[in-house]
Amino acid sequence: MLEEIMSRLISFLQKEYERSYINQCIDAFFQKLQVKELPRIDLFRLPERIVSPYLFIIVFIGFLGLSDHRLSPMGTLGVIMGLCGFLVGIFSRRLKRPEISEKFFFPLLIGFIMCMIGLLYDWSFFLKISLLPLILLFLTGKYTRELFTMVFLGSLVILYKGFWGIALPYVLFSLLFLATTIHGSLFDRNIQGIAFFCLVVGLLFWSLDALLFGGFPLLSPESRGSLDATYTMLSHLLPIGCVMTIIITRNRTSSLILVCGSVVLMALLGYRTQVVLVMLASCCAAFMVQVISGTETVILLLGTGGVAVFLTALRDVILQTRIGIIQAIQTRISLTLDIYDMMAEVGGILGYTKGQVYVAAFPYFARMMPGIAYSPRWYIAEMVGMNASATSTILGPLAVDFGLIGIFSGMALLGYLLSRLYWRKTPLGISLYCIVLAYAILGIETGVVDLEVLLIFFLAFLYIVTKKE
Repeated sequence: MLEEIMSRLISFLQKEYERSYINQCIDAFFQKLQVKELPRIDLFRLPERIVSPYLFIIVFIGFLGLSDHRLSPMGTLGVIMGLCGFLVGIFSRRLKRPEISEKFFFPLLIGFIMCMIGLLYDWSFFLKISLLPLILLFLTGKYTRELFTMVFLGSLVILYKGFWGIALPYVLFSLLFLATTIHGSLFDRNIQGIAFFCLVVGLLFWSLDALLFGGFPLLSPESRGSLDATYTMLSHLLPIGCVMTIIITRNRTSSLILVCGSVVLMALLGYRTQVVLVMLASCCAAFMVQVISGTETVILLLGTGGVAVFLTALRDVILQTRIGIIQAIQTRISLTLDIYDMMAEVGGILGYTKGQVYVAAFPYFARMMPGIAYSPRWYIAEMVGMNASATSTILGPLAVDFGLIGIFSGMALLGYLLSRLYWRKTPLGISLYCIVLAYAILGIETGVVDLEVLLIFFLAFLYIVTKKE
């Protein structure tokens, strides 16, 4: 009943949207992007697999090689566990979901309800226990949409009441399970609308952010903290929309204009990460849909690295650190790995902070831990005795929160996500793959702890579990 109602509602909304004035404006916008293309430089060819998920491993190993500091045995073991987990995730993409007989549905449902009652007595214990029957209920494949719609709505009510520790796992799991009941083509057909939305919203909030700041923090990077965090996060939709537009239009000229515009706007906010993200994700996207040749890909990748080095040098000049460019990069990498090493020692096998670093990525939750969790990087900085935001590689937060087990599991999920996206050759799949890959590569140094990045990864995960046509 519910599935039929939802199908009719989605079909109705889709038809209304296609006839709407907004859709006509979006079509006109993308038609105007079809302009005369620039000539190609095609001296040699490159296989598409150079931008496969294995690129992450190559960059990670190269990053480790730039450090002049040795890792402790626990830190080294963490790196090995992380790389092995990533490979396991890549090879797991063909695994099929296990199934449980439908006759177990009602006994499992009774067990889940009993766990819900148990939350009134010991929510920490019964919260962990209740996730097992919840997952098993999903594996029965019976009443999936009806059951998890109710779980999702109920958990939203609990979340609204302020009991986020109880509600958050149910929100995430119910969304993940509900996504398996939706056809991915629903999003694939509307990628133009998604891209246009990202471009418009990103540009709008970039403008608001600059207006509230009263200028551009590029020449004063120490004052970036004065930017509005929410506006800055929403302005980062601009690079995402730029990557999607490259996939949609497949026009060299308009793609170049969009990338250059995004690079300039992101640079004015003083964030090197977003500048490199635009260039790296756009380069991968353009190469995968053959907008640029292999020769141009190499040139652009070298240019991306050059821009990253230039922005690092510019920041050092402004802050008057008086050290060379190569030394600045090597010192930063060594410091980052030293911090990771400490996190690995503290986290051990099962972790120390049990998720608090990632919880600090949510501003509302971070404010509930005053003095420590201004953000995940500030949380780690407090732990190592620093007075500034600290990066600890992509493994550091996993290590201190969940230990070696968390490193292996987290990297396995990342490898699985990238592998599934890479082989989902739809415009939206390619767009998400390039964005996630770029964030993952940048996260090797900065860590994947920003709220916007975690949301993008989660939304990408929801997309890969949707039904294929």
